[in-house]
Amino acid sequence: EDARLRRMFSKYDKDLSGAIDKAELEAALKEARLPTSHAGDIFEEADLDKDGKIDFDEFRTFVINKEATLKSTFSQFDKSKTGYITKEDLFKVLDEMDLHPTTKDVELLMGILDDDHTGQISYDEFREHFALLNPVDFSKLADEWMHHSGESVIGGISSKPAQKWHTAASGGIAAAISRTVVAPLERLRMQMSIDGAKYNNSNVQALKAMVEAEGVGGLWRGNGVNMVRIIPQNAVAFGIRAPTKQLIEDTFGKGPLQTLAGNSASGMICISAVYPLDLVRGRITTSPGVYSGIGDAMSKIAAAEGVGALFKGISHANVWAIPYYAATFGSYTTAKSLYVERFHDGKSPGPVAGLGLGMVAGCCGVVAGYPFEAGRRKMQMQGVGGRPVLYSSLADCLVKVATQEGVAGLFRGVSANIAKMAPASAITFACYEEILKTLKMTF
Repeated sequence: EDARLRRMFSKYDKDLSGAIDKAELEAALKEARLPTSHAGDIFEEADLDKDGKIDFDEFRTFVINKEATLKSTFSQFDKSKTGYITKEDLFKVLDEMDLHPTTKDVELLMGILDDDHTGQISYDEFREHFALLNPVDFSKLADEWMHHSGESVIGGISSKPAQKWHTAASGGIAAAISRTVVAPLERLRMQMSIDGAKYNNSNVQALKAMVEAEGVGGLWRGNGVNMVRIIPQNAVAFGIRAPTKQLIEDTFGKGPLQTLAGNSASGMICISAVYPLDLVRGRITTSPGVYSGIGDAMSKIAAAEGVGALFKGISHANVWAIPYYAATFGSYTTAKSLYVERFHDGKSPGPVAGLGLGMVAGCCGVVAGYPFEAGRRKMQMQGVGGRPVLYSSLADCLVKVATQEGVAGLFRGVSANIAKMAPASAITFACYEEILKTLKMTF
């Protein structure tokens, strides 16, 4: 052990004086393509006698203390549990840290860390490179390893790490594109979930009736107010997901339940943040002629029902958000990881694959949350535009529908919802990945 540590020490003790000064430490960090800005912190902790130099005994104590955490971090990187970090492991870990690496990034990192050129990183190689840094978990290692002055510190790497606003902006823009494309299906979905019986539960009859009454343009009615809602909602959902997940994992540890909780929490936050717009959008879309626009709808609702009416049903929306966002984000992350590992040799999925992965996520989210979505829409719309008041609560609504129509009644209109949300989710996630890559490279 001493021989190994002395060999490491000699890499830093450039003048062979038996001690490392700050200039030597900075030079060694730079040579290893690690952040030189950490030299001061390392010296503060390692230079026990504060004489401005680190002798071998101080170096040995410092490194041994750091290596206790390095072993745990290496195990987290070793996704395949083979005792080595492979390209696939490295890709998945960096992607989980929202760094969204390219294939070239991973290959360059492997070339730097894989000293013996075996195509995988051993613990000894990992330890040699990061012995002086302080990587306790993935996010902190990301800061140490990939972030430095806003760009990657690993020499020659091609991409920049995603900034927090990158994920939020990408989510908002992607949602705007996808929802405009599928706006007619969104209009059909809402109309069927609320007034399905009026059209004999036929999507074709509903579409025909809407076009006859309002023209083809009527299929996009409410899309403007939907943009006002969907852009901030998805910006918050995508932007808050990683920090929310990290907060829960820091508090309760890592695991599938914590991941599901993080996805659900991000959904609840984004839904609550824009809820009045969601309520207004629903009323404008399904009750033509009642309101002239967003402002008119908000003022009329507040005047007639009180300001609190703008938040009527927010608890129901959050009940829906829990299974919907857990299933949507969870299934996308899982499907993407499986695709990368089994079918794409560790490479980031392209736009076509992204469409397929997003479609899977959309279908899972719809099925998981649909009964609550249909129920909350019924609760929002009852008493509006001449509709009768039939339900006293979301639970009462779900029970009555199941009693009168059977369990299948809870999923009435789900086909229209899947027809809309599957392509919408596919476009959203595919656009999100491509927009995020563009923002990373541009800003």
